[in-house]
Amino acid sequence: MPTLLELANESDSILAFEVREGCIAEVDGRVDALRHKILGWRTKYEGTPAEDEALDRIWVNLLRLGLFNELRFLANDRALPFRQEIGTFLEYAATQFADCEARGRAYRAGHPTTEIFTMGCIVWGEEYIRNFLRYNVRSMLSDGNLPALAQQGQVVFSIVTDEAGKQRLSTDPIFIELSAIADVEFTIIPDQLIEILRQGHLVRNFYILYGMLDHCSIYFAEGAGSHLFMIPVDCVVAEGTLANMANYRHEGYEVCGGGNLVAETETFLPALEERFAGEGPIRISTYELASLAFEHRHHYFQSQVIANENKDFGRHPRELFWPVEGGVEIHSVFIHPLFTTASGLAKYRRKHFANIDYGMIPRLFTRPDLIKLMDPGRAYVNNFTAGHRRYETTGRSFTYEDFLRCHDWTYPVQKACFIQAQRLPCRLVGYTACNDVVQDVREINALFGVNLDPARAAGA
Repeated sequence: MPTLLELANESDSILAFEVREGCIAEVDGRVDALRHKILGWRTKYEGTPAEDEALDRIWVNLLRLGLFNELRFLANDRALPFRQEIGTFLEYAATQFADCEARGRAYRAGHPTTEIFTMGCIVWGEEYIRNFLRYNVRSMLSDGNLPALAQQGQVVFSIVTDEAGKQRLSTDPIFIELSAIADVEFTIIPDQLIEILRQGHLVRNFYILYGMLDHCSIYFAEGAGSHLFMIPVDCVVAEGTLANMANYRHEGYEVCGGGNLVAETETFLPALEERFAGEGPIRISTYELASLAFEHRHHYFQSQVIANENKDFGRHPRELFWPVEGGVEIHSVFIHPLFTTASGLAKYRRKHFANIDYGMIPRLFTRPDLIKLMDPGRAYVNNFTAGHRRYETTGRSFTYEDFLRCHDWTYPVQKACFIQAQRLPCRLVGYTACNDVVQDVREINALFGVNLDPARAAGA
């Protein structure tokens, strides 16, 4: 019978193998073997420091491996003392996942022959709700976004919030306008969980807890057999984006996303407010949106642009930005799945119950053929975040070695997406190119050394 330390080490080993080889059939076999060991686990917990350290690794790893029920088994049936907030989230999620899937099935029953577009989002707290309504929703209300999407099928918002958030949203004029175009399904987070989440990045593994909440909308969409948008609430959506993202399904793609010039909330939103005063829709082109974001650029972008002016490059870049004529060329390694088709979502069998930016797409695909890095001229969303958030940097200019080192835990299919260019048109002032983008991409791609063997991927 394995010890807790052995269970933790085995789960570490499976994750490392999966990241190295991709989500191939052999990984599923190893996960099944681990599942059987967990369900047969009866070793006594002794309360040693080594066991407590193993418990922290186990709960994170099992959620990443998709072993949600097995983690609950260890917490409930085997009474292992995981940290209190873990048990609280597990029990809430277990109830809500089943409820959301059932509500999705009921929603599909009411629209049996229509394409359904689920808009999944998580929002609570006055500041986030206000920004969601005034900037995110208003930009989605522009003609080329929700109104155009509604011509393709039925739109339903799956909103995860607390009871106070539901009341606040339901009485706002902007939300009432939204409700005239789309249906709304609420999933309520209890106050006990909200108090944990209010601590934000102070909570250990915050994004894993947050990722569990993202799966409420995923289960709803699966139950409804619908397409799924997961547009972050702290972003502005360029005109035409939603309809154009949905249209990628007609070109054979099953998921799409892309990079953006993250803006600084404190100055970006007032500038947007000045330009789009009042309550009406925000209709803004990719070019104007990206240019405004650049004027109010966040440290996120500043640390990841490959330019003579950047002598302190980001330590953990998920994408790279090159100044080019007419704007910026972006190459992303892993992306937020902004839009996933119903057929793509049906492949999400072993879920990554953690941050979906990192783990969802590799569970859907072992090859990049069905993944679209969006043409920003057609579809673009621009995030904004607080200026006090700073990202670790290297203290030196960009090097291939630093970039490769930070992607030791990046899946092969994500590395294979890096070659796709995203040409973002914008007014870029004050940055001069120091590298040739074509040469950089070619050399980084070669250094990644991705070899996606169709025979090995076939069983995934």
